Amino acid sequence: MRFLIISIAVCLLAGSVAGQTEVPPEQFGLEHLTEFLGLKPNDISYRSDYTEPDTFRLKIVADLMAEPLNMVSYTDDIRKAAVLNQPEILSSVLFGDLRGEHQIDRAPPYQATIDEVQATYNLFYTEIELNQLLTRAATHLEVIIPKSSEVSFARLSSEQRRFLPKEFKELLVSRVEEEFFSPQQIDSMESTEEGYVEEFVTFGNKIDTDPLLRAGIDCLRDLILYGRILRENIGYDRIYAEEMLMGTGYLPDEKTRKNYLGMQDGWIIGGPGNDYYSGDYTFILDLGGDDVYDLEYDPKNPHPVVIIDFRGDDVYRGKTDFALGSGCMSVGLLLDYSGNDYYSARSFSLGSGFFGLGILWDGGGDDRYDGDTHSQAAASFGMGLLIDEGGRDVYNAALYSQGFGFTRGIGCMYERGGSDSYYAGGKYKDILRYADHYLSLSQGFGYGLRPWMSGGVGAIVDLEGNDNYYSDIFAQAASYWWSLGLIYDSSGHDNYQSFQYAQGAATHMTLGVLIDDYGNDVYFGKGLMHGCGHDYSCGMILDRHGDDTYTAYDLSQGAGSANGAGVQIDLEGNDRYFVKNPKNTQGYGNPRRDFGSIGLFIDLGGEDQYIGNGRNNFYWRTDSKWGGGMDIELNPPDSTEDTP
Repeated sequence: MRFLIISIAVCLLAGSVAGQTEVPPEQFGLEHLTEFLGLKPNDISYRSDYTEPDTFRLKIVADLMAEPLNMVSYTDDIRKAAVLNQPEILSSVLFGDLRGEHQIDRAPPYQATIDEVQATYNLFYTEIELNQLLTRAATHLEVIIPKSSEVSFARLSSEQRRFLPKEFKELLVSRVEEEFFSPQQIDSMESTEEGYVEEFVTFGNKIDTDPLLRAGIDCLRDLILYGRILRENIGYDRIYAEEMLMGTGYLPDEKTRKNYLGMQDGWIIGGPGNDYYSGDYTFILDLGGDDVYDLEYDPKNPHPVVIIDFRGDDVYRGKTDFALGSGCMSVGLLLDYSGNDYYSARSFSLGSGFFGLGILWDGGGDDRYDGDTHSQAAASFGMGLLIDEGGRDVYNAALYSQGFGFTRGIGCMYERGGSDSYYAGGKYKDILRYADHYLSLSQGFGYGLRPWMSGGVGAIVDLEGNDNYYSDIFAQAASYWWSLGLIYDSSGHDNYQSFQYAQGAATHMTLGVLIDDYGNDVYFGKGLMHGCGHDYSCGMILDRHGDDTYTAYDLSQGAGSANGAGVQIDLEGNDRYFVKNPKNTQGYGNPRRDFGSIGLFIDLGGEDQYIGNGRNNFYWRTDSKWGGGMDIELNPPDSTEDTP
């Protein structure tokens, strides 16, 4: 390994000059190091025609592929998009990013007529605020959303519609027994799935989920507004809530019951006590109590589902796939305002948008979320959101979860406060590569099917708390094939543990970025992480403050491979960097494919320790095409001492 070492004095001079500029420190570092290596920051760029474009590519991904370093500002924008207790605002912002690469117009939801809005239901309840909520819910659930769904899938045949929750679903489903398949069985399974993909791409561009998603966001906006009014009106007055549900005092019989607002088929309203719900519902409103939900959903009969729970330590159990905050070819909203809740679901759940909109909003409390596949903010041809407004929460999932964006999908977890734990993996083995490691494909992960369908956007935003992120292979701000995976963690002493393809990693024409603002953080994994881009991809990790520790084996810490670009930036703090293989780490760009790759390693402050290529207060080049690093004091401390 050859190093070019420049004196500390020069480094300090560079820091002094940088301190006088107004550009963000990470931008200065990029400009300064690339100039040292004979490059410019905008040399990191990938054209859309490097691969044959498909009709499913998102504009935001295509734009960021052209200017990958803009991932930082885009991630900051997502962080700012959420407003406390107003999930509809974040939903609207993310919907804007579901525009196709060449899409111009976006279809509106179905516009209900006056007659449809004023559908004749007899009133049973006398509370005005309750009837307002029920009226708006009925308008959305029985008119606007179903007819918007028809618009979204109008160009599909009946057979093609049935294909979505059956064959297409299989592209996202794994089974534990696959671990024991023979090579012939694996080949057969892959051939079958490839056939499903080839069939889908012949008609997938006929689907326009925009009307359905817009209808769902409008529904969310109304229910949040009128739900808040009703909840505040009831307060904690148990007696008043019980009297309100007595209504007129006349209880309709079973034959006429469905003609009364709030008593339609599939609708139920629970009081302030402890209630039990079981089955497949369209609408549940519960006013309080420690409730238990055992819910089901039949994807052969897509329909909207809304659950609103005002208070209590509740238990939600999904007895089938597509239950609990799941939009399967429709809209699924689960709104829990308070309490220490437990969410236990199967697959396609807990904020899952599968050709639809799925949102789980939890207003606070110490909660636990358990799911399997395509769970906890996961989206395929739609949007999946899980928004938790506070508390110490635990998230467990197996695959394609915790901020997962598949083709034409955006999946986003937004955690506002509390020290949280995220775990993804441990169930489905990576049978093609390892005997003792599991696929995660989660935690801010974007995924496309190479080479047929570009991917989406997977994101985690966590604002406060000492958080723990655990995964195995493909996770933690990573992506595969024309997609974007990101994590933004604002504060707290965080712990990131993974094995491979993680922590700001991107493979095969794609993007990944991990940003951590404050805290003394730990980043650990084997390889292809800490800012690694492989095969026309850009992976980045940016830590702005704190005394951090980074440990990796190989192809990490600012590493580019096969025309990829890897960027690691740490702005402040006394940091420690450890690698096992210095030949392809800490500022390495391998020379494959003529023009090579780019690897940038930047540390702009603190007294740092290295095992590998780096040195405290020095510049270096690595024995690679376009690779190197620098450790300088961007804003050196004032060493002048006052004299007596």
